[in-house]
Amino acid sequence: MRVNPVTVRGINMDVLDRLPSGLTTVALACVLSASAVGSIAYGFGFRYAQALGDSELQSLKTTHAEQALATETANRVQLLQQVTRATETEALLYATVARFTEEKRQLQERIPHVTTQYIAAPGAAAVPIPRCVFTAGWLRDYNAALGVPASGSGTATTTSEKATWPAAGTDAELLESGVTAADILAHAQDYGVWARSNLAQLNALLDLNEKD
Repeated sequence: MRVNPVTVRGINMDVLDRLPSGLTTVALACVLSASAVGSIAYGFGFRYAQALGDSELQSLKTTHAEQALATETANRVQLLQQVTRATETEALLYATVARFTEEKRQLQERIPHVTTQYIAAPGAAAVPIPRCVFTAGWLRDYNAALGVPASGSGTATTTSEKATWPAAGTDAELLESGVTAADILAHAQDYGVWARSNLAQLNALLDLNEKD
């Protein structure tokens, strides 16, 4: 039965047996030394690669954390700017509506002066204004033009509903409505504040969206 020669790290031990005893010892020592050096070199290389990988991973984590912090800071700044702009817009809108209200108050004080007396010609004395009559039909049409629901109905009067209006010349058309010139002027002031306030709100919203 043939026995295969024993090998150490790829070195045939049968070859070593053929060497003189002194050389055998030296050769074996060299083989073991080379094997040990290879193992140490492998260990150093593995640890170096592992350390390099850990360093790159930590660097990547740091970069991601810095980017996340920068994004969060930018978002916070942007939100603060939006809140500031909204607050400024709201303050400006309130100031505008307050100005409209003050203008209306001043106009209300003038209503008696422009609805009770008039001068027929330059240099003439002021006399009471003749009574101005506004019929029920006039008041209905005035409200319909503004989209105000007709009395007793839940919807505004439209042209398509003209057939249901009272016939011309009837009491429902020609009776006095009780509305005076002062009433109409006061209504115009209320409507003006409402319309101008809505326009101011719309413009403020558009300006805010453009800034954002």
